[in-house]
Amino acid sequence: MRKMIVIALVILAFWAWGTETISLKEIKPGMTGYGLTVVRGAEISRFEVEVVDVLDEPGERNDFIVVRVYGDAVARSGGIAQGMSGSPVYLGEKLAGALSRAATWALDRERPLGLVTPIESMLKLLTEVKKEEIPVPEDRNLRAFGISRVILADAPPAEVPADALVTWPISVPLVASGLSARTLRLLQEGVDLTRWPHPLLELVPDWRGKLPGFSELGFTRILAAPAGSGQQSLEFQPGAPVGVALSLGDLTVGALGTITLVEDESILAFGHPFLYTGPCQYFLTGAAVLDTVAAMDVSYKFGTITDLRGGVFVDRWAGIAGRTDRRPLPITTEITVTGEAQGKFTTQLVDEPRLSPLLFYVAGVEALDGALDRIGPGTVRVKYTISGRGLPRPFSRENVFLSTSDIAIYAPWEAALVLDVLAYNEFRNPLLTAVKLEATVDPGFNALEIVDLVTDRSSYRPGDTIQFTVEVRYWRGETKTFEGSIRIPVDLNTPYVELRAYGGPRMREKGEPSPLLKSIEDVLDYIEGIPTYDTLTVELFAVDPISEIMGEAWLYGVDSVAQKFSGTVVYGEVSLILPLGG
Repeated sequence: MRKMIVIALVILAFWAWGTETISLKEIKPGMTGYGLTVVRGAEISRFEVEVVDVLDEPGERNDFIVVRVYGDAVARSGGIAQGMSGSPVYLGEKLAGALSRAATWALDRERPLGLVTPIESMLKLLTEVKKEEIPVPEDRNLRAFGISRVILADAPPAEVPADALVTWPISVPLVASGLSARTLRLLQEGVDLTRWPHPLLELVPDWRGKLPGFSELGFTRILAAPAGSGQQSLEFQPGAPVGVALSLGDLTVGALGTITLVEDESILAFGHPFLYTGPCQYFLTGAAVLDTVAAMDVSYKFGTITDLRGGVFVDRWAGIAGRTDRRPLPITTEITVTGEAQGKFTTQLVDEPRLSPLLFYVAGVEALDGALDRIGPGTVRVKYTISGRGLPRPFSRENVFLSTSDIAIYAPWEAALVLDVLAYNEFRNPLLTAVKLEATVDPGFNALEIVDLVTDRSSYRPGDTIQFTVEVRYWRGETKTFEGSIRIPVDLNTPYVELRAYGGPRMREKGEPSPLLKSIEDVLDYIEGIPTYDTLTVELFAVDPISEIMGEAWLYGVDSVAQKFSGTVVYGEVSLILPLGG
Protein backbone atom coordinates (compact mmCIF):
# COMPACT_ATOMS: atom_id res chain seq x y z
CA MET A 1 0.00 0.00 0.00
CA ARG A 2 2.81 2.41 0.94
CA LYS A 3 4.58 1.73 -2.38
CA MET A 4 1.38 2.54 -4.32
CA ILE A 5 1.08 5.84 -2.42
CA VAL A 6 4.68 6.78 -3.24
CA ILE A 7 4.13 6.00 -6.95
CA ALA A 8 0.95 8.07 -6.94
CA LEU A 9 2.78 10.99 -5.32
CA VAL A 10 5.51 10.84 -7.96
CA ILE A 11 2.94 10.79 -10.77
CA LEU A 12 1.12 13.71 -9.15
CA ALA A 13 4.42 15.60 -8.88
CA PHE A 14 5.12 15.10 -12.59
CA TRP A 15 1.65 16.40 -13.44
CA ALA A 16 1.97 19.35 -11.08
CA TRP A 17 5.27 20.44 -12.54
CA GLY A 18 3.83 20.41 -16.06
CA THR A 19 7.12 19.13 -17.50
CA GLU A 20 7.20 15.81 -19.33
CA THR A 21 9.56 13.45 -17.55
CA ILE A 22 10.80 9.90 -17.80
CA SER A 23 11.00 7.72 -14.72
CA LEU A 24 13.99 5.61 -13.75
CA LYS A 25 12.01 2.41 -14.45
CA GLU A 26 11.58 3.42 -18.10
CA ILE A 27 15.26 4.13 -18.78
CA LYS A 28 17.29 1.42 -20.49
CA PRO A 29 20.97 1.14 -21.54
CA GLY A 30 21.53 2.39 -25.08
CA MET A 31 18.97 5.19 -24.93
CA THR A 32 20.31 8.48 -26.24
CA GLY A 33 19.51 12.08 -25.56
CA TYR A 34 21.13 15.38 -24.74
CA GLY A 35 21.99 17.76 -21.95
CA LEU A 36 22.03 21.55 -21.71
CA THR A 37 24.61 23.81 -20.11
CA VAL A 38 26.48 27.08 -20.65
CA VAL A 39 30.15 26.75 -21.46
CA ARG A 40 30.83 30.40 -22.12
CA GLY A 41 28.89 33.64 -22.30
CA ALA A 42 25.11 33.66 -22.67
CA GLU A 43 24.65 30.74 -25.06
CA ILE A 44 23.19 27.46 -23.85
CA SER A 45 25.16 24.63 -25.43
CA ARG A 46 23.96 21.11 -26.08
CA PHE A 47 25.99 18.00 -25.32
CA GLU A 48 25.12 14.45 -26.29
CA VAL A 49 24.22 11.70 -23.84
CA GLU A 50 24.10 7.91 -24.10
CA VAL A 51 22.79 5.73 -21.26
CA VAL A 52 25.35 3.13 -20.21
CA ASP A 53 23.47 1.62 -17.29
CA VAL A 54 20.87 2.29 -14.62
CA LEU A 55 21.65 1.95 -10.91
CA ASP A 56 18.28 1.21 -9.34
CA GLU A 57 18.97 0.23 -5.74
CA PRO A 58 16.55 -0.37 -2.88
CA GLY A 59 15.36 3.03 -1.76
CA GLU A 60 16.43 6.08 -3.75
CA ARG A 61 19.60 7.48 -2.20
CA ASN A 62 21.86 5.48 -4.55
CA ASP A 63 19.72 5.56 -7.70
CA PHE A 64 21.61 7.00 -10.67
CA ILE A 65 21.66 6.90 -14.43
CA VAL A 66 25.17 6.15 -15.75
CA VAL A 67 25.74 8.08 -18.97
CA ARG A 68 28.51 8.73 -21.45
CA VAL A 69 28.70 12.42 -22.39
CA TYR A 70 30.29 13.73 -25.55
CA GLY A 71 30.11 16.51 -28.10
CA ASP A 72 31.72 19.89 -28.65
CA ALA A 73 30.56 21.39 -25.34
CA VAL A 74 32.16 18.54 -23.40
CA ALA A 75 35.37 18.67 -25.46
CA ARG A 76 35.74 22.42 -24.93
CA SER A 77 35.22 21.95 -21.18
CA GLY A 78 37.86 19.26 -20.86
CA GLY A 79 35.23 16.75 -19.72
CA ILE A 80 32.57 17.17 -17.07
CA ALA A 81 33.40 20.46 -15.34
CA GLN A 82 32.50 21.92 -11.95
CA GLY A 83 29.48 24.09 -12.53
CA MET A 84 27.80 21.59 -14.85
CA SER A 85 25.98 20.07 -11.88
CA GLY A 86 22.28 20.48 -12.42
CA SER A 87 22.56 20.39 -16.21
CA PRO A 88 19.25 18.86 -17.35
CA VAL A 89 19.50 15.56 -19.21
CA TYR A 90 16.74 14.64 -21.63
CA LEU A 91 16.00 11.23 -23.12
CA GLY A 92 13.57 11.25 -26.02
CA GLU A 93 12.69 14.89 -25.20
CA LYS A 94 11.66 13.84 -21.68
CA LEU A 95 13.50 15.18 -18.64
CA ALA A 96 15.41 12.30 -17.02
CA GLY A 97 17.33 14.18 -14.34
CA ALA A 98 20.35 16.34 -13.61
CA LEU A 99 24.02 15.65 -14.30
CA SER A 100 25.43 15.48 -10.78
CA ARG A 101 28.59 13.35 -10.60
CA ALA A 102 31.68 12.85 -12.74
CA ALA A 103 33.28 9.41 -13.00
CA THR A 104 36.39 7.59 -14.09
CA TRP A 105 37.40 3.96 -14.54
CA ALA A 106 40.74 2.23 -14.93
CA LEU A 107 40.49 0.93 -18.49
CA ASP A 108 39.30 4.04 -20.30
CA ARG A 109 39.63 7.60 -19.03
CA GLU A 110 39.20 9.26 -22.41
CA ARG A 111 35.44 8.81 -22.73
CA PRO A 112 33.81 10.84 -19.92
CA LEU A 113 31.23 9.03 -17.86
CA GLY A 114 28.88 10.75 -15.49
CA LEU A 115 25.99 10.02 -13.14
CA VAL A 116 22.59 11.61 -13.45
CA THR A 117 20.33 12.12 -10.42
CA PRO A 118 16.85 10.91 -11.43
CA ILE A 119 14.27 13.64 -11.70
CA GLU A 120 11.84 11.88 -9.35
CA SER A 121 14.48 12.03 -6.60
CA MET A 122 14.96 15.74 -7.22
CA LEU A 123 11.26 16.44 -7.15
CA LYS A 124 11.00 14.90 -3.72
CA LEU A 125 14.38 16.27 -2.59
CA LEU A 126 15.62 13.41 -0.46
CA THR A 127 16.92 14.28 2.99
CA GLU A 128 20.00 12.18 3.48
CA VAL A 129 22.79 10.25 1.79
CA LYS A 130 25.86 8.32 2.88
CA LYS A 131 29.06 7.37 1.11
CA GLU A 132 28.98 3.71 0.22
CA GLU A 133 29.78 1.18 -2.46
CA ILE A 134 27.03 -0.09 -4.74
CA PRO A 135 27.56 -3.65 -6.02
CA VAL A 136 26.81 -4.18 -9.70
CA PRO A 137 24.68 -7.32 -10.32
CA GLU A 138 25.76 -9.85 -12.92
CA ASP A 139 23.04 -8.83 -15.38
CA ARG A 140 23.98 -5.12 -15.47
CA ASN A 141 25.43 -3.56 -18.60
CA LEU A 142 28.38 -2.10 -16.66
CA ARG A 143 29.74 -5.65 -16.35
CA ALA A 144 30.61 -5.50 -20.04
CA PHE A 145 33.14 -2.77 -19.15
CA GLY A 146 34.73 -4.92 -16.47
CA ILE A 147 33.04 -2.88 -13.73
CA SER A 148 31.73 -4.87 -10.77
CA ARG A 149 31.18 -2.02 -8.32
CA VAL A 150 30.48 1.72 -8.23
CA ILE A 151 32.24 3.78 -5.55
CA LEU A 152 30.69 7.07 -4.44
CA ALA A 153 33.69 9.20 -3.46
CA ASP A 154 33.95 12.83 -2.32
CA ALA A 155 36.65 13.85 -4.81
CA PRO A 156 38.54 12.57 -7.88
CA PRO A 157 40.64 9.55 -6.78
CA ALA A 158 44.42 9.27 -6.93
CA GLU A 159 44.11 5.62 -7.92
CA VAL A 160 41.23 3.68 -9.49
CA PRO A 161 40.66 -0.01 -8.71
CA ALA A 162 40.59 -2.13 -11.86
CA ASP A 163 37.03 -3.36 -11.28
CA ALA A 164 35.48 -0.10 -10.08
CA LEU A 165 33.76 2.93 -11.50
CA VAL A 166 34.70 5.77 -9.13
CA THR A 167 32.34 8.74 -9.10
CA TRP A 168 32.37 12.08 -7.28
CA PRO A 169 30.02 15.08 -7.10
CA ILE A 170 30.47 17.75 -9.74
CA SER A 171 31.32 20.35 -7.12
CA VAL A 172 29.84 23.76 -7.75
CA PRO A 173 32.55 26.42 -8.14
CA LEU A 174 32.59 28.84 -5.23
CA VAL A 175 33.21 32.39 -6.41
CA ALA A 176 33.91 35.57 -4.46
CA SER A 177 34.29 39.20 -5.45
CA GLY A 178 35.44 42.18 -3.42
CA LEU A 179 38.15 40.28 -1.55
CA SER A 180 41.94 40.40 -1.51
CA ALA A 181 44.18 37.34 -1.54
CA ARG A 182 44.42 37.25 2.24
CA THR A 183 40.69 37.62 2.92
CA LEU A 184 40.05 34.91 0.33
CA ARG A 185 42.41 32.73 2.37
CA LEU A 186 40.47 33.54 5.56
CA LEU A 187 37.27 32.57 3.80
CA GLN A 188 38.82 29.28 2.72
CA GLU A 189 40.62 28.36 5.95
CA GLY A 190 38.32 29.88 8.58
CA VAL A 191 39.25 31.78 11.73
CA ASP A 192 40.44 30.27 15.01
CA LEU A 193 38.35 31.84 17.77
CA THR A 194 40.70 30.67 20.53
CA ARG A 195 43.81 32.50 19.35
CA TRP A 196 42.82 35.46 21.56
CA PRO A 197 41.54 34.60 25.07
CA HIS A 198 38.12 36.00 25.88
CA PRO A 199 35.44 35.07 28.46
CA LEU A 200 32.88 34.72 25.66
CA LEU A 201 34.69 31.63 24.42
CA GLU A 202 33.07 29.76 27.32
CA LEU A 203 29.68 30.38 25.70
CA VAL A 204 30.77 28.99 22.34
CA PRO A 205 29.98 25.26 21.94
CA ASP A 206 33.04 23.00 22.19
CA TRP A 207 32.60 21.87 18.61
CA ARG A 208 32.85 25.52 17.51
CA GLY A 209 36.56 25.88 18.25
CA LYS A 210 36.82 28.02 15.14
CA LEU A 211 34.69 29.70 12.54
CA PRO A 212 34.90 26.95 9.88
CA GLY A 213 36.18 27.92 6.46
CA PHE A 214 34.75 26.68 3.20
CA SER A 215 37.47 24.04 2.83
CA GLU A 216 35.85 22.25 5.80
CA LEU A 217 32.56 22.30 3.89
CA GLY A 218 34.07 20.48 0.92
CA PHE A 219 34.99 23.40 -1.36
CA THR A 220 38.53 22.86 -2.59
CA ARG A 221 38.88 26.22 -4.31
CA ILE A 222 37.41 29.70 -4.17
CA LEU A 223 37.70 31.65 -7.39
CA ALA A 224 38.23 35.41 -7.29
CA ALA A 225 35.64 36.74 -9.71
CA PRO A 226 34.79 40.22 -11.00
CA ALA A 227 31.69 41.97 -9.75
CA GLY A 228 28.75 40.57 -11.66
CA SER A 229 26.46 43.59 -11.97
CA GLY A 230 27.66 44.38 -15.49
CA GLN A 231 27.78 40.81 -16.76
CA GLN A 232 25.24 39.42 -19.22
CA SER A 233 23.06 36.83 -17.55
CA LEU A 234 20.43 34.53 -19.03
CA GLU A 235 16.88 34.32 -17.78
CA PHE A 236 16.16 31.19 -15.77
CA GLN A 237 15.58 28.19 -18.03
CA PRO A 238 16.84 24.59 -18.15
CA GLY A 239 20.55 24.60 -18.90
CA ALA A 240 21.06 28.23 -17.88
CA PRO A 241 23.55 29.13 -15.12
CA VAL A 242 22.23 29.88 -11.66
CA GLY A 243 23.83 31.36 -8.55
CA VAL A 244 23.32 30.58 -4.88
CA ALA A 245 24.76 33.48 -2.89
CA LEU A 246 25.65 33.72 0.78
CA SER A 247 26.48 37.41 0.62
CA LEU A 248 25.77 40.21 -1.84
CA GLY A 249 27.17 43.72 -2.14
CA ASP A 250 30.73 44.88 -1.60
CA LEU A 251 31.41 41.29 -0.58
CA THR A 252 29.81 38.67 -2.81
CA VAL A 253 30.25 34.97 -2.12
CA GLY A 254 28.29 32.23 -3.83
CA ALA A 255 28.27 29.11 -5.95
CA LEU A 256 27.57 28.55 -9.64
CA GLY A 257 25.54 25.68 -11.02
CA THR A 258 23.01 24.85 -13.69
CA ILE A 259 19.22 24.91 -13.68
CA THR A 260 17.48 21.58 -14.18
CA LEU A 261 13.84 22.56 -14.16
CA VAL A 262 11.77 25.78 -14.14
CA GLU A 263 8.05 25.74 -13.45
CA ASP A 264 6.29 29.05 -12.82
CA GLU A 265 8.10 30.65 -9.83
CA SER A 266 9.95 27.49 -8.78
CA ILE A 267 13.33 26.13 -9.85
CA LEU A 268 15.34 22.96 -9.27
CA ALA A 269 19.11 22.90 -9.74
CA PHE A 270 22.46 21.23 -8.95
CA GLY A 271 21.29 17.61 -8.65
CA HIS A 272 23.27 17.38 -5.38
CA PRO A 273 23.44 19.41 -2.15
CA PHE A 274 25.09 22.80 -1.82
CA LEU A 275 25.70 22.94 1.97
CA TYR A 276 23.22 20.14 2.74
CA THR A 277 21.31 22.11 5.36
CA GLY A 278 17.79 21.02 4.44
CA PRO A 279 15.58 24.10 5.05
CA CYS A 280 17.64 27.19 4.28
CA GLN A 281 17.54 30.90 3.46
CA TYR A 282 20.04 31.54 0.64
CA PHE A 283 19.95 34.18 -2.07
CA LEU A 284 18.86 32.92 -5.50
CA THR A 285 20.70 34.89 -8.18
CA GLY A 286 21.48 35.02 -11.82
CA ALA A 287 24.95 33.95 -12.92
CA ALA A 288 27.26 34.55 -15.85
CA VAL A 289 29.75 32.01 -17.18
CA LEU A 290 32.80 33.83 -18.48
CA ASP A 291 34.52 30.65 -19.65
CA THR A 292 35.07 27.00 -18.80
CA VAL A 293 38.62 26.14 -17.77
CA ALA A 294 39.92 22.73 -18.80
CA ALA A 295 42.21 22.34 -15.77
CA MET A 296 44.69 19.53 -15.22
CA ASP A 297 42.96 18.35 -12.04
CA VAL A 298 39.26 19.18 -12.36
CA SER A 299 37.75 21.39 -15.06
CA TYR A 300 35.51 24.18 -13.83
CA LYS A 301 33.28 26.99 -14.99
CA PHE A 302 34.68 30.44 -14.29
CA GLY A 303 31.90 32.91 -13.75
CA THR A 304 30.28 35.39 -11.43
CA ILE A 305 27.15 36.02 -9.38
CA THR A 306 24.83 38.65 -10.91
CA ASP A 307 21.43 39.97 -9.85
CA LEU A 308 19.23 38.85 -6.94
CA ARG A 309 16.19 36.95 -8.25
CA GLY A 310 14.65 35.17 -5.28
CA GLY A 311 15.52 32.67 -2.59
CA VAL A 312 16.75 29.11 -2.17
CA PHE A 313 14.75 27.43 0.58
CA VAL A 314 15.60 23.72 0.26
CA ASP A 315 19.10 22.21 0.17
CA ARG A 316 18.99 18.43 0.22
CA TRP A 317 20.68 15.33 -1.17
CA ALA A 318 19.01 15.48 -4.57
CA GLY A 319 19.54 19.19 -5.22
CA ILE A 320 18.39 22.68 -4.32
CA ALA A 321 14.99 24.26 -4.76
CA GLY A 322 14.10 27.93 -4.85
CA ARG A 323 11.46 30.45 -5.77
CA THR A 324 11.61 33.70 -7.68
CA ASP A 325 8.62 35.22 -5.88
CA ARG A 326 10.17 35.06 -2.37
CA ARG A 327 13.38 36.48 -0.98
CA PRO A 328 15.13 35.66 2.29
CA LEU A 329 15.41 38.34 4.95
CA PRO A 330 19.09 39.39 4.90
CA ILE A 331 21.46 40.50 7.64
CA THR A 332 22.36 44.01 6.51
CA THR A 333 26.00 44.65 7.35
CA GLU A 334 27.60 48.10 7.35
CA ILE A 335 31.25 48.68 8.29
CA THR A 336 32.56 52.24 8.48
CA VAL A 337 36.25 53.11 8.87
CA THR A 338 37.40 56.54 10.11
CA GLY A 339 40.49 58.06 11.69
CA GLU A 340 43.69 57.33 9.79
CA ALA A 341 41.64 56.56 6.68
CA GLN A 342 38.01 56.58 5.62
CA GLY A 343 35.95 53.90 3.97
CA LYS A 344 32.56 52.21 3.98
CA PHE A 345 31.75 48.58 3.25
CA THR A 346 28.17 47.27 2.95
CA THR A 347 26.92 43.79 2.21
CA GLN A 348 23.88 41.57 2.70
CA LEU A 349 24.51 38.26 4.49
CA VAL A 350 22.34 35.17 4.69
CA ASP A 351 21.21 34.15 8.16
CA GLU A 352 23.18 30.89 8.33
CA PRO A 353 24.69 30.21 11.79
CA ARG A 354 27.65 28.21 10.46
CA LEU A 355 28.74 30.94 8.07
CA SER A 356 27.35 34.38 8.95
CA PRO A 357 29.96 35.15 11.68
CA LEU A 358 32.79 34.15 9.33
CA LEU A 359 31.39 36.20 6.45
CA PHE A 360 31.04 39.20 8.75
CA TYR A 361 34.60 38.80 10.04
CA VAL A 362 36.02 38.53 6.51
CA ALA A 363 34.03 41.61 5.44
CA GLY A 364 35.44 43.51 8.45
CA VAL A 365 39.06 42.65 7.67
CA GLU A 366 38.52 43.54 4.00
CA ALA A 367 36.94 46.88 4.97
CA LEU A 368 39.94 47.79 7.17
CA ASP A 369 42.47 46.60 4.58
CA GLY A 370 40.74 48.51 1.81
CA ALA A 371 40.51 51.75 3.75
CA LEU A 372 44.01 51.66 5.29
CA ASP A 373 45.74 50.37 2.15
CA ARG A 374 48.33 48.72 4.39
CA ILE A 375 48.81 45.83 6.79
CA GLY A 376 50.46 46.93 9.98
CA PRO A 377 50.22 48.12 13.60
CA GLY A 378 47.86 50.54 15.25
CA THR A 379 45.02 51.05 17.69
CA VAL A 380 41.37 50.76 16.74
CA ARG A 381 38.33 51.95 18.68
CA VAL A 382 35.28 49.92 17.76
CA LYS A 383 31.56 50.36 18.30
CA TYR A 384 29.19 47.70 17.01
CA THR A 385 25.43 47.25 17.13
CA ILE A 386 23.60 43.98 16.47
CA SER A 387 19.86 43.93 15.78
CA GLY A 388 17.48 41.03 15.36
CA ARG A 389 13.79 40.26 15.40
CA GLY A 390 14.46 37.64 18.07
CA LEU A 391 16.53 39.92 20.32
CA PRO A 392 14.85 41.75 23.21
CA ARG A 393 16.73 44.90 22.22
CA PRO A 394 19.50 46.03 19.86
CA PHE A 395 22.84 45.09 21.42
CA SER A 396 25.62 47.72 21.38
CA ARG A 397 29.16 47.57 22.72
CA GLU A 398 32.32 49.64 22.46
CA ASN A 399 35.86 48.33 22.78
CA VAL A 400 39.44 49.10 21.79
CA PHE A 401 42.14 46.84 20.35
CA LEU A 402 45.86 47.21 19.72
CA SER A 403 48.26 45.27 17.53
CA THR A 404 51.95 45.65 16.88
CA SER A 405 51.66 43.92 13.51
CA ASP A 406 48.14 43.71 12.03
CA ILE A 407 45.37 45.88 13.45
CA ALA A 408 42.77 44.94 10.81
CA ILE A 409 42.30 41.39 12.10
CA TYR A 410 41.28 42.68 15.55
CA ALA A 411 38.64 45.24 14.56
CA PRO A 412 35.79 42.80 13.70
CA TRP A 413 36.89 39.95 15.98
CA GLU A 414 34.78 40.51 19.12
CA ALA A 415 31.67 41.38 17.10
CA ALA A 416 32.08 38.15 15.12
CA LEU A 417 32.48 36.25 18.39
CA VAL A 418 29.28 37.79 19.76
CA LEU A 419 27.47 36.86 16.54
CA ASP A 420 28.65 33.28 16.98
CA VAL A 421 27.47 33.19 20.60
CA LEU A 422 24.06 34.58 19.66
CA ALA A 423 23.71 32.19 16.72
CA TYR A 424 24.15 29.17 18.99
CA ASN A 425 22.50 30.43 22.19
CA GLU A 426 20.22 27.83 23.74
CA PHE A 427 17.26 30.10 24.38
CA ARG A 428 15.98 31.81 21.25
CA ASN A 429 16.73 32.24 17.56
CA PRO A 430 18.02 35.85 17.33
CA LEU A 431 16.70 36.24 13.76
CA LEU A 432 19.47 38.72 13.01
CA THR A 433 18.63 41.64 10.75
CA ALA A 434 21.56 44.08 10.93
CA VAL A 435 25.13 44.46 12.12
CA LYS A 436 26.73 47.90 12.14
CA LEU A 437 30.41 48.37 13.02
CA GLU A 438 32.29 51.67 13.28
CA ALA A 439 36.08 51.44 13.48
CA THR A 440 38.31 54.46 14.21
CA VAL A 441 41.97 53.67 13.48
CA ASP A 442 45.04 55.38 14.94
CA PRO A 443 48.40 54.27 13.46
CA GLY A 444 50.09 54.72 16.86
CA PHE A 445 49.90 52.75 20.10
CA ASN A 446 47.37 54.08 22.60
CA ALA A 447 48.50 51.84 25.44
CA LEU A 448 48.86 51.87 29.21
CA GLU A 449 51.03 49.33 31.03
CA ILE A 450 50.44 48.25 34.63
CA VAL A 451 53.86 48.64 36.26
CA ASP A 452 53.35 48.05 39.99
CA LEU A 453 50.81 47.39 42.72
CA VAL A 454 51.45 48.48 46.34
CA THR A 455 49.31 48.05 49.48
CA ASP A 456 49.39 49.97 52.75
CA ARG A 457 50.17 46.82 54.79
CA SER A 458 51.64 43.35 54.25
CA SER A 459 48.89 41.36 56.03
CA TYR A 460 45.23 41.81 56.96
CA ARG A 461 42.29 40.41 58.91
CA PRO A 462 38.71 39.76 57.74
CA GLY A 463 36.80 43.06 57.79
CA ASP A 464 39.92 45.17 57.10
CA THR A 465 40.11 47.60 54.21
CA ILE A 466 43.03 47.29 51.80
CA GLN A 467 44.38 50.61 50.59
CA PHE A 468 46.28 50.17 47.32
CA THR A 469 48.17 52.18 44.71
CA VAL A 470 48.54 51.07 41.09
CA GLU A 471 51.40 52.53 39.08
CA VAL A 472 50.80 52.76 35.32
CA ARG A 473 52.87 54.05 32.42
CA TYR A 474 51.66 55.29 29.06
CA TRP A 475 53.37 53.93 25.95
CA ARG A 476 56.66 55.87 25.75
CA GLY A 477 55.12 58.43 28.05
CA GLU A 478 54.62 59.53 31.62
CA THR A 479 53.96 57.40 34.70
CA LYS A 480 50.84 57.90 36.80
CA THR A 481 49.30 56.33 39.89
CA PHE A 482 45.75 55.15 40.58
CA GLU A 483 44.63 54.78 44.20
CA GLY A 484 41.71 52.89 45.66
CA SER A 485 40.49 50.54 48.36
CA ILE A 486 38.75 47.17 48.75
CA ARG A 487 37.20 45.85 51.98
CA ILE A 488 37.76 42.23 52.95
CA PRO A 489 34.45 40.54 53.94
CA VAL A 490 34.14 39.84 57.66
CA ASP A 491 33.14 36.19 57.14
CA LEU A 492 35.81 35.35 54.58
CA ASN A 493 37.39 31.95 55.40
CA THR A 494 40.69 31.75 53.53
CA PRO A 495 44.39 31.52 54.57
CA TYR A 496 45.29 34.39 52.28
CA VAL A 497 43.88 36.72 49.69
CA GLU A 498 45.32 37.72 46.35
CA LEU A 499 45.08 41.28 45.12
CA ARG A 500 45.46 41.51 41.36
CA ALA A 501 45.65 44.48 38.99
CA TYR A 502 45.01 43.63 35.33
CA GLY A 503 43.85 45.18 32.08
CA GLY A 504 40.81 44.15 30.01
CA PRO A 505 38.73 41.02 30.59
CA ARG A 506 39.95 37.90 32.37
CA MET A 507 39.15 34.22 32.03
CA ARG A 508 37.15 32.42 34.73
CA GLU A 509 39.17 31.06 37.66
CA LYS A 510 38.90 27.39 38.67
CA GLY A 511 37.05 28.22 41.85
CA GLU A 512 34.33 30.18 40.04
CA PRO A 513 31.13 28.63 38.66
CA SER A 514 30.05 29.07 35.07
CA PRO A 515 27.77 32.07 34.50
CA LEU A 516 24.14 31.26 35.26
CA LEU A 517 22.18 32.21 32.16
CA LYS A 518 18.45 31.55 31.93
CA SER A 519 17.41 33.63 28.93
CA ILE A 520 18.78 35.48 25.94
CA GLU A 521 18.40 38.65 28.01
CA ASP A 522 20.87 37.12 30.50
CA VAL A 523 23.27 36.41 27.63
CA LEU A 524 23.20 40.05 26.50
CA ASP A 525 23.61 41.30 30.08
CA TYR A 526 26.58 38.99 30.62
CA ILE A 527 28.32 40.20 27.44
CA GLU A 528 27.72 43.83 28.40
CA GLY A 529 29.31 43.19 31.81
CA ILE A 530 32.60 41.86 30.42
CA PRO A 531 35.33 44.52 30.93
CA THR A 532 36.62 46.11 27.76
CA TYR A 533 40.32 46.32 26.90
CA ASP A 534 40.54 49.94 28.05
CA THR A 535 39.57 49.00 31.62
CA LEU A 536 41.98 48.68 34.57
CA THR A 537 40.60 46.36 37.26
CA VAL A 538 41.88 45.72 40.78
CA GLU A 539 40.25 42.56 42.11
CA LEU A 540 40.37 40.67 45.41
CA PHE A 541 40.54 36.85 45.21
CA ALA A 542 40.06 34.24 47.92
CA VAL A 543 40.92 30.54 48.03
CA ASP A 544 38.10 28.01 47.71
CA PRO A 545 38.41 25.89 50.94
CA ILE A 546 37.40 22.70 49.13
CA SER A 547 40.27 23.10 46.67
CA GLU A 548 42.86 22.69 49.45
CA ILE A 549 41.74 19.08 49.84
CA MET A 550 42.66 18.59 46.18
CA GLY A 551 46.16 19.94 46.84
CA GLU A 552 45.61 22.91 44.56
CA ALA A 553 44.46 26.44 45.31
CA TRP A 554 41.36 27.39 43.35
CA LEU A 555 40.66 31.11 43.44
CA TYR A 556 37.42 32.99 43.14
CA GLY A 557 36.71 36.70 42.84
CA VAL A 558 35.39 38.45 45.95
CA ASP A 559 35.18 42.14 45.01
CA SER A 560 36.70 44.54 42.50
CA VAL A 561 37.04 48.18 41.53
CA ALA A 562 37.71 49.43 38.00
CA GLN A 563 38.73 52.52 36.14
CA LYS A 564 38.26 53.13 32.44
CA PHE A 565 40.87 54.80 30.22
CA SER A 566 38.71 55.42 27.17
CA GLY A 567 40.39 54.58 23.88
CA THR A 568 43.58 53.26 25.52
CA VAL A 569 44.43 49.57 25.77
CA VAL A 570 45.41 48.60 29.34
CA TYR A 571 47.82 45.67 29.46
CA GLY A 572 49.95 43.80 31.95
CA GLU A 573 49.19 42.16 35.29
CA VAL A 574 50.59 42.51 38.82
CA SER A 575 49.43 40.55 41.86
CA LEU A 576 50.18 40.36 45.58
CA ILE A 577 49.62 37.50 48.01
CA LEU A 578 48.45 38.89 51.35
CA PRO A 579 48.24 36.62 54.44
CA LEU A 580 44.92 36.77 56.28
CA GLY A 581 45.08 36.45 60.08
CA GLY A 582 42.25 35.33 62.34
